[in-house]
Order: sequence, then structure tokens, then C-alpha cells
Amino acid sequence: MANVCLIYPREINLNFFPLGIGYVASYLSSNGHNVSLLDLTEEEIPLLKKIARRKPDIIGISITTTQLGLAGKMIDYVKKIMPGVPIAAGGIHPSYFKDEFLRAHDIDYVIYEEGEITMKELCDSLQSGDKDLSRIPGLIYRKAGEIVINPPRELIADLDTLPFPARDLVRYEAYLQPPGIIRGVWTERSANISTSRGCPGRCTYCGVNYLWGKAYRRRTVDNVLKEIDLLVEKYGIDSLYFMDDTFLMNTGWIEEFSEKFITRKYNLKWSCYGRVDTVNERMLEAIKKCGCVQVEYGIESCSEGVLKAIKKSTKVEQMAAAVRMTKKEGMRALGSFIFGFPKDTEKDLEETIRVASKMNIDFVTCYFATPYPGSELYEQAISEDRIIERDMSTWYVRNNNIWRVDLGPETLSRYRNKFLSASRFRNTFFLVKNPVFLFQFLIFMIGNYDALYKSIRQSVRARCFDDFGYYFYTYVSNKSKGRNIL
Repeated sequence: MANVCLIYPREINLNFFPLGIGYVASYLSSNGHNVSLLDLTEEEIPLLKKIARRKPDIIGISITTTQLGLAGKMIDYVKKIMPGVPIAAGGIHPSYFKDEFLRAHDIDYVIYEEGEITMKELCDSLQSGDKDLSRIPGLIYRKAGEIVINPPRELIADLDTLPFPARDLVRYEAYLQPPGIIRGVWTERSANISTSRGCPGRCTYCGVNYLWGKAYRRRTVDNVLKEIDLLVEKYGIDSLYFMDDTFLMNTGWIEEFSEKFITRKYNLKWSCYGRVDTVNERMLEAIKKCGCVQVEYGIESCSEGVLKAIKKSTKVEQMAAAVRMTKKEGMRALGSFIFGFPKDTEKDLEETIRVASKMNIDFVTCYFATPYPGSELYEQAISEDRIIERDMSTWYVRNNNIWRVDLGPETLSRYRNKFLSASRFRNTFFLVKNPVFLFQFLIFMIGNYDALYKSIRQSVRARCFDDFGYYFYTYVSNKSKGRNIL
């Protein structure tokens, strides 16, 4: 049995449980290893001193591109207080850069792509003293001064074989605080869950397929419902947020899920993601019956030329139909848009603003195209020498100074503000329609006056009050301490 400490660097403080590293933790625990799971902000890094007293055999850290800066600080701190303890890095950023990432950071291993089994076999090897790491697929390591990249590991075909994420290794109550993670819907105890890995899409801006493979894999309905049973019975949740990149896939699966969900009489509100080209009336009717209150669609653009360029494989008429069907069933339809793809023109953005205004979407968000490693967009940015900001830890979808595109950052910001301004009434109309929510939220904001003040100040600084809700939720989540069991 190896003593393992897994670390999630909480760089973006939205209050969700980190499912990815939670699965790694539960898989290790179910295979006999002693696991600690820490969900740490920068100011909580000194908590690692308590882990040092437990004399861990290995440290594992999950890293996305946005977590890169904070993860680096944690790696440095671990090396300082626990010299000699090996560090393994996993997640999409190390997975993409592989040996380059190992060379650039003071770590011992990179676990690339799907990590549960690879991390388990590495811990087994360390515990047994077996130094032959060549038999562990998905592992990168040093041997005799050289970096060795083992062959990739086959993806887990049956996701039901994975134990549920290790929520018991944290103080899960800290994640269940209001207002919850369903946008615009007041909840007291909202949990996040995932039923699948992968996506049928091949969008150029997304790295999901790089990490999870191109096949769409899904847990069985019964396995998913057992996890929901646990969340209801053990944690008393009142709502769910399905984090699947594409939840609305396979009409038969959705209908079976709905039927069995209803028989359990959960009385839960929930939200999910959908693609406009995979959703249909039967799906939407089924999920409405079992408590779904809103569907979030990745629309990105209403310009057919842009949609083709980013390989979205969707049509504007499909978008309008998906929104119309969703609202017909009495659910809110949310739309996510992206401005600033390499060849975007002002005509494209004007077209998106004009067409989207006619779709009657309940709530819209709009981000800047970001060439994250693992995406085709990143490959394009590198091959065309478009990168401006070399510090990847600053790469985020609200930052439009990362790379050079045909439209300048000021133009993109102006169009984003124009789009959000045009959508402001719809984005806030739910408050008028739901006075109970409005009252609860106002009381909540007053009770969190410091987050309210910081959000207003940040909105003024950014010259965009349409991001106020995001800032407020982030600052409130910053206060969600006590996540860690030490």
C-alpha cells in the first residue's frame, strides 16, 4: 500500500468538485492504496506541510493549461518541504506536451491521457520496488538520464468499472453551498456529475478528444443512478449539474435514464450540455419529465463560414430548432458563443449578433477563442506563428491578448460587449419572472458584501458589467474554505 497525495490546483474558483482527479483517487483507494486528496488555492499551499508529516510515497498533481502557474508553485513547494518524494503530473496539459513537459518541470513522471490505471500501476511499482517501468503504458519517465515515453494506454472500454469519484476524501459539504452551479437557478446543495467521456464533435477549439479519445463512451443508466442515489442519500443534494461535454446523446439511453429517474422520485432540479445536432423532441420531452430545468448549447457562431472553419458540423437552422424545442418543453435554453477565431471578420460577428437575437435564447455567454494545447486551434496558432502571450498560465477564455487573429483585441472586445449588451435583457429577465429567486439572490449578495464590492470593482475595471455574475460567483467561491481533510 502506497501513501499517495493527489493535488488539484484551484486556479479558477468556481465551486465544483474536481471529478477527474476524484476518479483517480477512488481508483487508487479501491486498489488498496492510502490516498489523500487536496483541493488547494494558492493561499492554501502551506497546508502541504501537514501532508509532509504523513510521509507520502508519491505526489500526483492534475494540470490544465489555466492551472499551470499555480501548479508550478505547488511543485516548487513540494520539492522544498518533501525533497526526494517523486511527483507525477497528469491532465490535458502534461498529456499534450509529454516529454517536453517533463524536461521543463522539476517532476519525475508524466501520466498522459486517461490516468486512473496508469497511476495505479505506477504506485504499485513504487510500493513493490519494481524498477521496470517499461511495462506501464501511458507513462513518461527518466531512465539513465534519458526520457522514456511508453506506448499509450488503451482507453477504459467499460466506464462502469470505475468506482465513483472520491468525494469522501474531502469535506464535500464545502462544495454544496448556494447559490449552486446551475446558472440562474437558486439551489442550496448542488452536486456535479459526469456520465460519459469523449464527444462526437471534432471542433477545432476543443481538446476533449485529445484527452479522452475520439470514441464516445458512456456509463450504463443503472450505474449513473447508483451514484445519484449516493449523492441524495449521503449528501442530501437538491440539484445536479451534468458536466458531460455532450449529455444529450443516444435517445434510447436518455429515455431509459428518464424513466428510471422518475421511479426514484428524487425531486431534483438539473442541467446539462447538449449539441444542437444530436438533440431531438423525444430527448427533450424525456428530460423535462424527470427534472431538467435548462439545457446549455455550444453555439459558438451564427456565421456558416465560421462554423465550417471550426468544424462545428452544425447549421444555424439546427441551433434555432434546438432552442425552440427546448423552450417548448418549458426548459431554459442557454447558448455559449465564441468570438475571435483566426479568420473571423466583423461581418461574421455582426451576423452572429443579428441571428442570435432572433433565437430567443434565455441566457448567453460569450468568450474569446483560445488556442488551448490539445486542440487543432493550438496547432494552427503554432504553425502560423500567431502566439503573442508566451505565459500559458494567463490563457483563459476572457483574455483576448493571447494570440494574433485577423481582428484586433479592441475590435473583439467591442463586438463582445455589443453582443452581451444586446442580450442583457434576456440574461436578466429570469429575475423578473422569478421574484423568489431575486429576493434570495439579493439577500445572498448583501450577506457576501465583500464579494459584491470586488465584483463591481472588477466589472468597472473590465468595462463590462455583463461579467458581473461570473466575478461575483468566483469571489463567493473563494470563501469556500475547509474543503480538505487534514
